[in-house]
Amino acid sequence: MKPLSIVAYFDGRLGHEKQTQGILDALADITPIEVYSIKVSVAPVVYVKNWLTYLSPIPLGGKQGRILHPVDLVIGTGTHTHIPMLLNKKSQIDFSGKQARVITCMTPDTLFRNKFDLCCIPMHDQPASAANVFVTQGPPNTVKFEGRQQSDRGLILVGGLDTKSHVWKSAEVVEQIRIIIDKDRTIHWTVSSSPRTPEETCRSLEDMGGTMQHLSFFRSKNTPAGWVEDQYASNGTVWVTADSISMVYEALTAGCSVGVLPVEWLRQDNKFKKSLTFLTEKEMIVDFDAWQKGASMPTLKDKQLNESLRCAREILRRWWPDSLL
Repeated sequence: MKPLSIVAYFDGRLGHEKQTQGILDALADITPIEVYSIKVSVAPVVYVKNWLTYLSPIPLGGKQGRILHPVDLVIGTGTHTHIPMLLNKKSQIDFSGKQARVITCMTPDTLFRNKFDLCCIPMHDQPASAANVFVTQGPPNTVKFEGRQQSDRGLILVGGLDTKSHVWKSAEVVEQIRIIIDKDRTIHWTVSSSPRTPEETCRSLEDMGGTMQHLSFFRSKNTPAGWVEDQYASNGTVWVTADSISMVYEALTAGCSVGVLPVEWLRQDNKFKKSLTFLTEKEMIVDFDAWQKGASMPTLKDKQLNESLRCAREILRRWWPDSLL
């Protein structure tokens, strides 16, 4: 079978790149692919130039992102990838008159929404129904279920500041973590910060780690690439602060039992809170308050998530169904 020729656009944002790479990995597990990767600039001047290039009836020149060989599929995540991908599509017309299929993993700008062949959009974005929209439970990611988690190991992932979405209260978060760790001292807990975690939270967790033998604290800057994926694979229980929604879905994809530590949302109707409410109602996660009152940590059983695979299969079902045989 001839490999699918794919151009993947990456904007340097880890969350965006994980979504794209997760779908690429899932496609590679099903059918042969050849991937050409392009790093796009997020500089404002480049973004404006891309807009002008796309809107202009006359090409403005420039060779950024130009691919000279036939392409089947163009994929990327993030606002800065959208125009370069659509420019690629305009330049890719093979001898039969077909263009490359262009796919993004988020809701595009309204002006471009109908230009994409497929938009894989999480349900918390509440996308309008359309022929080119495929709704996912959560964002695709690079995590895979391995089934080797240990029941005596637990992981706690700590988010942090985001003035647009929530209020961060270090003392409350640290106290909640202390309660979890004190609940069962037979579990060895690994706690990790994120780039958004305030210094005072990190210091408090470091102090806690110095007094508890069954706790190890790691600053995110000191963990190598792939570290958190390895932790998902080996820790049976994972707690995540509510602001780190992508890590909730990663832990679910890995097959972990997942609990969520609350944050004070600035808006009660925000999309992340809605997403967590959905997962709670489906008994896929447990929130900290319910757990304190006696609720058990959930087990996924038949609710296993693999949104990267679902997206990959939808892509192939639409345009290369023979690959699914």
